[in-house]
Amino acid sequence: MPDHTSPLPLLLFGAPLTNPNIVYATKFLAPDPVVAIDYGDRVSLWVSPLEAHRAEIESQAATVHSTEEIDVSALLGSAGSETDLWPLLVHAVLAAEGCDDVRVDSTFPLGIADTLRAKGIQVKVDWTVYLRERRIKTPEEISALRDVERIGLGGLEAALSLLRKTTIKDGLLHHEGAPLSGSDLVHAVESYYLAHDCITVDSICCGSPECADPHRTTSPVIRANLPIVLDLYPYHRTSRYWADLTRTVVVGDPPDAVWKMWEAVKQAQQEALDMVRPGVNARDIHRHCCEVFRDHGYGSLTPPFNEISSSARFIHGTGHGVGLEIHEFPRVSDPDVILEPGDVITIEPGLYDPELGGIRIEDLVTVTEHGMENLTPFPKELVLKKQ
Repeated sequence: MPDHTSPLPLLLFGAPLTNPNIVYATKFLAPDPVVAIDYGDRVSLWVSPLEAHRAEIESQAATVHSTEEIDVSALLGSAGSETDLWPLLVHAVLAAEGCDDVRVDSTFPLGIADTLRAKGIQVKVDWTVYLRERRIKTPEEISALRDVERIGLGGLEAALSLLRKTTIKDGLLHHEGAPLSGSDLVHAVESYYLAHDCITVDSICCGSPECADPHRTTSPVIRANLPIVLDLYPYHRTSRYWADLTRTVVVGDPPDAVWKMWEAVKQAQQEALDMVRPGVNARDIHRHCCEVFRDHGYGSLTPPFNEISSSARFIHGTGHGVGLEIHEFPRVSDPDVILEPGDVITIEPGLYDPELGGIRIEDLVTVTEHGMENLTPFPKELVLKKQ
């Protein structure tokens, strides 16, 4: 494991299935809480007797201990409830490990920290836990991200295939005699993911005007001639790495105002992609997108572009890191961040009009030694062609 600058051991607590730092440290997945201690050169993992044998086989921890070693049954009896058990369990683990003082990450439970402090253990919150280690992806991590992004594209094609089968009636898309909904598209997408060992939360398959809210997941109907935003982000059930990608399409004949938005977004996204390379400030990429939108007559949230009055606006950052979390460091937005080889980020500018809906195009890219690799090789066309 990485050599941390702080001499204090790092204490991690939680269910690996929902705690990416524990997954990073141990490569072990479990639905119940575990305790891990990262000493800088090795990791010690404590799990329930239920998980001990599996953890010895599957985890990358140097040592695996069962909580049976510290008589967890007696601790539970004295605690009276499972909730009250956890502070006693963590304290017993630290005693067994001989740890007097520890670091914890920003997600560490306050109640457990208070109990440890009351027992004389120094608990220092470290906001930078694994920040750099998880930011700069290894070739193995990039390969995992590339694989899940490929599955993400398969889900996108499943949605597009369904859209190609629709007919237009009274301004709405119909499929098999009934109006098509965003939920129908989500079902097609997520069925594909399940078949390819991936799952997700809240796939965005949303028509207009509802998709003017960037994170609205579905719409009750899908309208012809207006944008449909397909923003998909599966993660692999084993590796836990996420994908992220977005395409916007129209079934039918979009009005001129939608074409104008599309051209601005497509130009902003392509020019932002062209800027991605080591040594570039991510803030400059974001501000360049704002400048492109300004030149097309659209405002953004970032000053001074927020002074531009327009019905369609750019109302979020240009991108974010992706890894064991769907949104992680670094951000491609207002903060100062110099891109480095190993960064994996999205580039996803968009415009949103309350009446016309939203348009967003998103690619996942990795910064290389001399430029970038685009992990989202998929066409960008507004009008969906029937096949």
